[in-house]
Amino acid sequence: MTLQEDMRVRRTKQNIIHAFIELTKEKSINSITVQEIAERAMVNRATFYAHYHDKQDLYQQIFNQVIGMFAPLRNPRLFLNRRVMFSKLEDTVTAVLENCAQNSDIILLVIDGTPARTLQEQLKPILTANIAGILKRFGIDQNSTIPTDLVITYILSIFTSVLSWWLHDGLAHHMTARQLAHTLVQLALEGHMRVLGFDPKS
Repeated sequence: MTLQEDMRVRRTKQNIIHAFIELTKEKSINSITVQEIAERAMVNRATFYAHYHDKQDLYQQIFNQVIGMFAPLRNPRLFLNRRVMFSKLEDTVTAVLENCAQNSDIILLVIDGTPARTLQEQLKPILTANIAGILKRFGIDQNSTIPTDLVITYILSIFTSVLSWWLHDGLAHHMTARQLAHTLVQLALEGHMRVLGFDPKS
């Protein structure tokens, strides 16, 4: 495939995704047809099927793209030491949030259009190692009676809810990705981690 052909394919897929997103703002995903997506994207059905098996495949590819945006959170450098860990965590969350803001349409499509449990199950492998690593590094997993799985589920629920709020309303309040990342880390340190028995000032 030549560079020009590759760019044409990417542009066509972007048009299809954009058409799908626009249609979800007008009606439920279940009621949208492939014909409607193709017409909105100004392509024929054959072109749609050249890139996607069906509407569910289109959504799944979008979903996978969104999940991939959170991959930087799977970062072993977060466990080097206490100072580096939380500084690096804030930097990493900031970068992820900035990417989410640049792709807010597909992020919101997935957050708003996917059952919370399904979304959390897909994100859990990305965040589990880091959250469990933090708890283990500071002995929280041994000292706390709260199951680690509950902690991870709780943090995931908060993160996805806050991300949805920020993309819907927070940006309108001029809250930057850095400010939100700092707030999330501080809330985690001063709230959740204290409940689990970790003193961030010690």
